[in-house]
Amino acid sequence: MPRPRSSRLDPERRQTLLAVAAEEFAEHGFDGASYNRILERAGFSKGVAYYYFEGKDDLYAAVLGQTLEALAHRFGAWQAPASAEDFWRTLRERYFALIAYVMEEERAARLLRGMSLVRTHPKLHDAWLRFEGPLVAWFQRALEDGRKLGAVRGDVPEALLLTALMGIGQATDGWLLDQWARAGAPALQQGAEQVFSLFEDLLAPRPSRARPARKR
Repeated sequence: MPRPRSSRLDPERRQTLLAVAAEEFAEHGFDGASYNRILERAGFSKGVAYYYFEGKDDLYAAVLGQTLEALAHRFGAWQAPASAEDFWRTLRERYFALIAYVMEEERAARLLRGMSLVRTHPKLHDAWLRFEGPLVAWFQRALEDGRKLGAVRGDVPEALLLTALMGIGQATDGWLLDQWARAGAPALQQGAEQVFSLFEDLLAPRPSRARPARKR
C-alpha cells in the first residue's frame, strides 16, 4: 500500500502522478505498463517517486484505490427500504448507477477490466480487500433488510446467499466489461439487464413446494 508519507505529497503533483499512471495502466495493463514512462511523463525522478511509493505495484494500488473509491461513491450508502418493492427498486438503481459510471468513465472501465489481477496478486490484494470489506458489509445489510421485508428468500443461509451474490458479481464484472469493449454501451446495457436478472433469480423468494414423500 502507499507509504504513509504519500499523503504529504503536494496534492496537485500527486494527482498529476496518479492521472498519468491511471492512463498508462488503463492502456497497457499492470504487466505492460512502464514505471519509468509514468515517472517521465509525470515529471518525477525515481528517487522522489520512491520516497512516496514503493514501486509500480504500489502506484497501481493507489490508482485502483482511487478508482474504487469513485465507484463506491456511486454505489452510495445503503438505506433501509420501506417495502419489498422499494428494496428491489433501490437495488436496481444502485446497480445501474455503477453501469452508468462505467459508460461515462472510459479510463475507469479499462482499469476495472484488470481487477481480476488485484484479487490474485499478492502485493495488490490489500488494495482489493480495502474495497471488498465495505462492499460485503453493504450487501450483507441489504440482504438482512430484504429478508425482513420478504423480498429475499429465507430458505438458505444468509452467508451462502452473500457468498453466491459476490461470486456472481465477480464472475460477471469481467464479462460485462468485455461486452462493452467489443460492442459499446448498448451491449453493456443489455448485458447488465441479464446480470441483474441473475441476481433476482438468486435472491427472490421461492414459492413453497411440497416435498415428495420418501419411499419406504
